[in-house]
Amino acid sequence: MSFLSSNLRWSAALLLAALLVGCANEPPPVPPASLKATSAEISPLRVWRSNVGEAGRGRFEPMVTGDQVIAANRRGKITSFSADNGMRRWTSELDVRLTSGISGDDGQIYVGDIDGVLHALDDQTGEPLWTAPGSSEILVPASASFGALIVRSTDGRVVSLDPETGEVLWTVSNTPPALTLNGYSRPLVLESGVLLGLDDGRLLALDVNNGKPFWESVISVPSGRSEIERLVDIDADIVVDDDGIYLANYQGKAARLEPAQGQIVWSVPMSAGSGIAVRNQDLVVIDDQDGIHKLDKGTGQIIWSNEEMPGRRLSPPAFTKAGDIVVGDTEGYIHVIDIDTGAIIGRARLSDEAIIARPVSTEDAMFVQTTDGVVGAYRFAR
Repeated sequence: MSFLSSNLRWSAALLLAALLVGCANEPPPVPPASLKATSAEISPLRVWRSNVGEAGRGRFEPMVTGDQVIAANRRGKITSFSADNGMRRWTSELDVRLTSGISGDDGQIYVGDIDGVLHALDDQTGEPLWTAPGSSEILVPASASFGALIVRSTDGRVVSLDPETGEVLWTVSNTPPALTLNGYSRPLVLESGVLLGLDDGRLLALDVNNGKPFWESVISVPSGRSEIERLVDIDADIVVDDDGIYLANYQGKAARLEPAQGQIVWSVPMSAGSGIAVRNQDLVVIDDQDGIHKLDKGTGQIIWSNEEMPGRRLSPPAFTKAGDIVVGDTEGYIHVIDIDTGAIIGRARLSDEAIIARPVSTEDAMFVQTTDGVVGAYRFAR
């Protein structure tokens, strides 16, 4: 996809302005496309709706743990809801300005603030447990899994913390390019390693015990005369399954890598937008023009594309229990896309504000949070 087409020069100017002011919620470069009628094969049923307050400039998404849903707002308020009916269980108020929402593991949850401090709380009571100072603000939720806790800051610093105490175990620093997109992929913690997508188009695999690199793979090499043309950020979260590692970057490629050495199995030209998702044999990528593409997981061949929603700033995709795709948009709608055909088969509106975080799916429901703090739970019935 060429970034130099005449239709995108104005978009590039607006994008540069957005990058320079550092605002995560700039208006889209083109007006949101008008919505077409759907086949209404699926009716998203809203089970409950509540409000936690306005999100900050980083990524705020709800977290499901056990039978509760936990969400945060930019003013430091964290709220737990019963997953089945939305009843409030507990609220904790931190006297800080948060820039990233909830993550957690093993009975603890984590939020990051504008000064780079990570806060750990008990997930059953909201009681603060410890804080760990950082080097700069945290815009993506910390990654907690397999007993590890990894935090990424905006200055390129990646830190492993002891989940019990917040003590620093190791640190890796990568200097970002002079100009980057206003977003970051979340480190992905695996049983023995950490996958880290960088703003210069590289993917690193690090030893989870000491931060030393296992391997490095170059997904895209920056090219072009201007700084904007040279943007190749890996901002979409990396996903994995038993067959490989899948990722996509801006003005670059969608690719599958083998895990042992990071060798590229296949790659196809694609400028990634909000995200990528994999489930069983289905691989879905959203490009920077809000096109939704299903790719053959084995070859990278595009099976279908849905390009009906340009300018709607689609959220990262999630899968329903039945295997269809759900995305949110800039006007608070959720859209259900048929995994076999790419057709939009259902739609509902949670709020009139944007859904920028990935919906969180469980066996029983899907949970969505908007930028104005509305949290909703949905089920999908044909």
